[in-house]
Amino acid sequence: MRRRAVLVSLPLALALVSACSVFEETTPPDEALASAQETFVDAGTVAFDLKQSAIPKGRNGVSAASGSGIIDATTPKFRGQVTGVINGNSAGVEIIAVDTKTWMSFFTEDFNPVDMADLGAPNPAEFFRAGSGVDQILATTTDAEAGDRVRDGKTVLQEYTGTVPAEDIQRLFNLGETATEFDVTYGIEPESGELRAVTINGDFYKEKPTTFALALKDYGKDVEITAPK
Repeated sequence: MRRRAVLVSLPLALALVSACSVFEETTPPDEALASAQETFVDAGTVAFDLKQSAIPKGRNGVSAASGSGIIDATTPKFRGQVTGVINGNSAGVEIIAVDTKTWMSFFTEDFNPVDMADLGAPNPAEFFRAGSGVDQILATTTDAEAGDRVRDGKTVLQEYTGTVPAEDIQRLFNLGETATEFDVTYGIEPESGELRAVTINGDFYKEKPTTFALALKDYGKDVEITAPK
């Protein structure tokens, strides 16, 4: 009889556990964003993957980028692959960025200096400049609201939505000069407080609204980036 009672109560216990996870308390938006900002800066390094929904015809720009960044207020760094459209042609290059200087390797092992603005692209190191990079987008988000919990592979993220002043996006992307603000959605891993996903939507181009999606991972892992000799 006792064994039968245990078996009968097991589904009920599982249901209660499931219900508790569903109704788990969500961290308030301002607190979650502030924690994510601090966690990002304190990590020192992070890997990221950036994708753009579309580049209008006749425009130069970055369609995708992936690599690693060193987060620092004075000397942020980036190294990775950048795919973009230059004069109507799509090309993938390797980029090293140290502070305000950038170098590009294109069909060669050598890196040569390049001005990313000439390519219609941002300096990727600026995303990792503490105080004005990704962390600043979190800091200046207004009207933040908690959304749903969503699954990203094996990880469950808590979503938060809000708006960001255009100047913070313009500074990072060198785009959006006609916009006044951008809509943003964050995906934050509840236990670690890590920012894992950022989606920014708005008038990056005057032709039509565009979306940039940024994925972040590997917080605090060893990364070495040096300027080419």
